[in-house]
Amino acid sequence: MWHPAVYGFHGDPAKMIAPLAGKTFNQWWFKGELDNKPRNGARVKLPAGGTVTVELACGKQHTSFGGAPPNMNDPCPTDRPAAHAGPNIDDNLLRGCALAIAYKSDAKQVKPEDFVIFSVQHRCVKNRKTKFTVPKLPKCPKGKCVCAWFWQGQVPENDEMYMNGFDCTVVSPGNRGLKRPKPAKECRDNKAACVKGAKQPLYWSNERPNIPHPGRDRLPSYRDTWGFRNGAQNDIFR
Repeated sequence: MWHPAVYGFHGDPAKMIAPLAGKTFNQWWFKGELDNKPRNGARVKLPAGGTVTVELACGKQHTSFGGAPPNMNDPCPTDRPAAHAGPNIDDNLLRGCALAIAYKSDAKQVKPEDFVIFSVQHRCVKNRKTKFTVPKLPKCPKGKCVCAWFWQGQVPENDEMYMNGFDCTVVSPGNRGLKRPKPAKECRDNKAACVKGAKQPLYWSNERPNIPHPGRDRLPSYRDTWGFRNGAQNDIFR
């Protein structure tokens, strides 16, 4: 995910898109970029009850922040296989991506269990401009929350995950608080086993996972097989 509000946006662009596998906690958490803060108070605005569009690409040069033409919507036009992306990918192969929020204003105070998945896009990564529907989130403390984008690639041989953390704020907020999130569980063979309500992101293949390694033929996903419905996660409220 590319935006000036992302931690590490002004640093090494290769690090921004690198998969996370076999890393220590400090290496994978926010990609180790907590000291590379967004500049000038940059934040992604989340319109509660509306939609937010974020830019997903395998390089900054393929986004509006790198001069890409407005009508180009391919997230990885020069190397689609490397990005597991592009308009010709079969939607059934996509494992989805998600946005999560933590109700703390200081990213260094955020713990993995603080993040709540609030929106899921099953068709991801598919387009550079990717829309997420936003539930009626409550207001942020001091006008700022900490958010993150999570994605699971679909190559079975790759035990890896993706994360980009960013500062965010909720616009036109609601007044209902969020439930304490729980780790998700695979439930493709038994829908009754799906975790209901607020869920944490899928942390795995690195130090301090919150789900077991599912095996290469059953990679985790932000899909119904792991209890994540497409769109706004309206079951996260108390």
